[in-house]
Amino acid sequence: MYTHEGAGWHIRAFERHDGQACMSIFMACLRKFPWRGTPRPYVARLIRAIPNARIWVAEEPAAGIIGFITLQPGEAYVDHLFVHQDWRFCGVGRGLLEVARENAGKPLTLDVDTQNFGARKAYESLGWRVAASAGDGNGRGQIRLVSP
Repeated sequence: MYTHEGAGWHIRAFERHDGQACMSIFMACLRKFPWRGTPRPYVARLIRAIPNARIWVAEEPAAGIIGFITLQPGEAYVDHLFVHQDWRFCGVGRGLLEVARENAGKPLTLDVDTQNFGARKAYESLGWRVAASAGDGNGRGQIRLVSP
């Protein structure tokens, strides 16, 4: 489907046995977002998204699952995109987004936390643009981004 020969990882469709590894990456990433509070509602949202989503994982033979993406195909909306911290800046996120974009056949949308400066910078470097934003007046909120 998608292979990064230089880094040795590839992207493939999610399989049921990938769930634990994806959840582990998800939980580790949530710990890096202190403004979100308890992970319980975010875990519930991920679980609710899975039945209707197209899901792909990035896998490296020695490391196992190193990232995943969930896409709501009708809306071309990316619910979740998470990459293991040891594999960031290796093209994993870009590859997952490319696979989702190919599958959707149209530009993607996603929401990013206003305080998630690293993700915002990464999306901007890939040509994503702001479509809308909503906040609580305290610098917390979401920004809707649209892919090129």
